[in-house]
Amino acid sequence: MKVPLGPDDVRKLPIVIISMSRWDSPISSASWSLAKEFGKHNRVYYVDYPYTFSEWFRGRKLPAIQMRRRALLRGNSQVRTIYEYTDGIVKAITPTLVFPVNWLRKGWGYNLLSDINDRILAKAIRKTLGEENVGQYLFLNSFNPTYLANYKKYLNPILAIYQSRDAIGAINAYTRKHGAYREIQAIRSYDMAIATSQNLSKDLTQSSGKTVSIFPNGGDTELFKSTWQTAGEIPDELAHIRTPIIGYTGNICQRIDYVLLKKIAEAHPDKTLVLVGPREDKIYTDINLDRIPNLLFTGPRKLEELPRYLRYFDCAIIPFLINEFTRSIYPLKINEYLAAGRAVVTTDFSPDIIDFSEHIYLATDHRKFLKLIDRAIESNSSSVCRERYDVAKSNSWENRVRDFWGMASKCYAALKL
Repeated sequence: MKVPLGPDDVRKLPIVIISMSRWDSPISSASWSLAKEFGKHNRVYYVDYPYTFSEWFRGRKLPAIQMRRRALLRGNSQVRTIYEYTDGIVKAITPTLVFPVNWLRKGWGYNLLSDINDRILAKAIRKTLGEENVGQYLFLNSFNPTYLANYKKYLNPILAIYQSRDAIGAINAYTRKHGAYREIQAIRSYDMAIATSQNLSKDLTQSSGKTVSIFPNGGDTELFKSTWQTAGEIPDELAHIRTPIIGYTGNICQRIDYVLLKKIAEAHPDKTLVLVGPREDKIYTDINLDRIPNLLFTGPRKLEELPRYLRYFDCAIIPFLINEFTRSIYPLKINEYLAAGRAVVTTDFSPDIIDFSEHIYLATDHRKFLKLIDRAIESNSSSVCRERYDVAKSNSWENRVRDFWGMASKCYAALKL
C-alpha cells in the first residue's frame, strides 16, 4: 500500500533512472552526471542501457561485457555500487540480454519483442528494489523512450518523469525509426515530462498535447573550476604543441559544421585546433580532417579528464550547424567551458545558447566566427575566468537537482488533489 507523501518526503525518495548511456561509457553523459548529483543525497539505481543478444555476440570478449557476464547471461550479480556519499549512494543495475528490435517495422512483431524487452528491464528493476527493501520510489526515464514508454504495465513508482534531451527524430535513422513516436507515448504516459531546451519543450508540448516543462542541462562546475584554480600536468597529446590552442570537447558527429571546422584551421594556421571526443566525422562529411596539418584528434576522454585538456585551451569552440536538430540543443559543454574559465566562440544555433550572449562570443556566420577567435584568445585573464565560472555556477548540477525536486514535489501534490 502506498503511503501519501509530503513535499519533503518526495525529495527523499530513492530514484530509478534509465537512459541511453551506461555508467562506464568512455563518453560523458548528462544522464550519468545527473545520477551522480542525485546520489549525493538519495539512493539512486542507474539502469544500464541494455545489451542485446547481437551486441553480446559481437563484443563478448570486451572488458565491459565480460565484467557484466553473469548479470547478462544469468541475471546474477546485477547490482554494483559505483559511488558512496555521506548521505546517498549510486548503484548500477545490469539487466539480462534483450532482443535487438530496432530493425523491425512498426507493428505487431516490434510490439511483441519490445514488450518482452520491457519486461526484462522491469524484472531487473523490481528484483533489485525487492532485494534492497525499497518500496516507494521515483522513476526517471532520461531520454530512452524505446524502453518503458508505457511504464505502468511493468512498474509502480510513486512518481514517473520522462526527460527529453534532443530532437530524437533528427538525431539519426536509428533513433528516428521508433524513438520519435515512442517519445510521444512516454510523454503522455508519464506523470510529468521535462525537456532540456526551449524549442524542445515547445515542440514536444505541441506534438504531445501535454505540457513539457523546461529543465536545462547543468554542469559539474566544481570539477571544471580546477582548470583555472589549480596547476596541472599537460596531457601527452598536447605536450609538443607550441601554438595557441583552439579546443573542442564532445562528440564529433552530425551536429558539427565541418565546413566551418575546416575554415577555422585554414584561417588560423598559427594555431592548433584540438578536438577531444569520439569521432563520427567520416559518417557525416566528405572533408578529410586527417589531412589538415594543424588539427589534432585526441579520441574520447572521461568527464574527469576534460579539465586537464581545457586548462591548455586558449579558447573553446562550439562549431555547430544551424538546423532543425541543433535548434533544440542546450549544450552540456557551455557550462563546462565557462566553469573552466575558457573564452567561448560559438555559432548561434539555438535560443538556449543565445541566452549566454553576454558571456560568450556569438557568431552569426562563418566570417564572424573566424574573427571572434582572436578576440576570444585576447580576452583571457584570471578575473575573467572567475566571472565565467560564476555564470556557470548558477547552472550547476546541484542547482538543477534543487529545481528538479521543486518540480517533482509540485507534480506529486497536483496528482493527489
